[in-house]
Amino acid sequence: MNDSDVSALELLLKSNEFLHHLDIDRKTADLVFDKRTIKAVYEMMKQQGIDYLDFPISSGKESVVFKTYVRGKPAVLKIYKMSTLRFSNIWKYVEGDYRFAKQRIDRSTFVYLWARKEFVNLETCVRIRVPSPRPIAFHKNLLLMSYLGTKTAPSPTLKDYRQASPELLEAIIASAERLYKKGKLVHADLSEYNILVYRKIPYLIDMGQSVPVEHPAADFFLQRDVETICRYFSKWGIDAEKGEVLHRIRGETEE
Repeated sequence: MNDSDVSALELLLKSNEFLHHLDIDRKTADLVFDKRTIKAVYEMMKQQGIDYLDFPISSGKESVVFKTYVRGKPAVLKIYKMSTLRFSNIWKYVEGDYRFAKQRIDRSTFVYLWARKEFVNLETCVRIRVPSPRPIAFHKNLLLMSYLGTKTAPSPTLKDYRQASPELLEAIIASAERLYKKGKLVHADLSEYNILVYRKIPYLIDMGQSVPVEHPAADFFLQRDVETICRYFSKWGIDAEKGEVLHRIRGETEE
C-alpha cells in the first residue's frame, strides 16, 4: 500500500469541502474517519472498485451509512464507528452464537466481528429470499451492500414511510416467519427504524445483532420484535394479536 495515497484520502475525507458535501460536522467525521478506518476505506476502495462516496444515508451512535458507487453502480458503505460501538452493548448478541464460538474476541477487534456477523446474516436473508440489502463485501469495520432507493434519495424507513397498511404488516410478519423457519434466525432488533420500504416492499436492515434460534435469548428477542412491530402498527389502527403472531412465526399449533 502506498502511504501517500492513504494520506491523500485522509486529507480528502477530512476536508471542509468533503464535509460540507456530506452535511456532517467535523466531530462526526473524526469519530467515523479515524486512521484505522481511513486505511480500511482505502483498502476496500481498491479491492472492490469503489469509485467514490456520495451522500450520507444515515448516521447513528454506532455507524454511518453512505451511498457510494462501485464500478458505476450505486451501493451502500456502512462504517461501524471504532470509538462508539460499545463492547458491552453488543456482547449479548455474540455470546451464545455458535457460528462465532471459536472466534477470538477482544475489545480491540470485536467491531470487525460485528461487520462480519451482519454480512453473514444478510447472506442468509438473500439465500432464503427474505427482502434485505444484498451483502457485497466486508473488510474490518466496513460493510458494502446493495443500495435501495432512487438516484436522489434512499428508500425511507418504515417510520418515515407513513403509509402503514395491513398488507405491509403481513409482509413484515411473513419475513420474520421465513427468517425464523428457513434461516433459523431472529432479527433481534426489529422496529420501524430497521425496516426500509422499497417499491412498497419492506426490507429488513441492521442485522448485525440477529441471532440463531438456538441462542439462549432468541425467544426473548423474538417476543420483543413482535411486540415492537405490533405496537407500531396499532398506532395506525392496524391490530395484530401478539400471541397469534408468535405462534405463526414459531410454527406452533394453538391448542
